[in-house]
Amino acid sequence: MTRSASTPRGNLETLERPEGGAGGTGPPVVPPAVPAQARRDVVATLHRLIDTLTELSESPGRSNAASLPSNLPLLLTAVEAGKLLSISRSKVLDLATRGHLPSLRIGGSVRIPREALVEWIADRTNGVQTGGVTREPEWARVDRDPDR
Repeated sequence: MTRSASTPRGNLETLERPEGGAGGTGPPVVPPAVPAQARRDVVATLHRLIDTLTELSESPGRSNAASLPSNLPLLLTAVEAGKLLSISRSKVLDLATRGHLPSLRIGGSVRIPREALVEWIADRTNGVQTGGVTREPEWARVDRDPDR
């Protein structure tokens, strides 16, 4: 498309920075003073926000499943599970093969049940949050029976 010669063009306006130019060489701009009432309103709003967040974190029955997007399928691929866990696809497959991660084999593919994954994460993070004893890895288990 071409513009006809009769179409008027708007004038371009050169905008300058409030400091006095492109390099900021002018005097610094001091923001207007905030009234005391506005400061009190902001502080009161922040206190209400903190109280609300504290109540939400202390309320029982909150499930980690609510934090997952509802459009996820019931069975996740290794790539989808890896994205949720922030690990690679091969690490997900390795954990599933060793039995450390709940998984199903459907034909030649591995699928991770979404709810089982959420419970698996909750089981492993519950000990960390409460300061309880965490499970030791399989390689660290030693048979200390003197009769053997």
